[in-house]
Amino acid sequence: MKKKLTSLLIVTSIVLLMLVTTTPAFASGGQVRGDNAQGSANQVQVQDPPPFQP
Repeated sequence: MKKKLTSLLIVTSIVLLMLVTTTPAFASGGQVRGDNAQGSANQVQVQDPPPFQP
């Protein structure tokens, strides 16, 4: 009985750990970027300006 309870605890903790680590990977995203963007596809790029050419 004690052996079964210990193995059940180990299995449930492994499953819980897997769920906690993989859920954030599926939760992000949702924006399509490209020619047919849906939603707000705003991007801010920070880049040094080109050198001044007289």
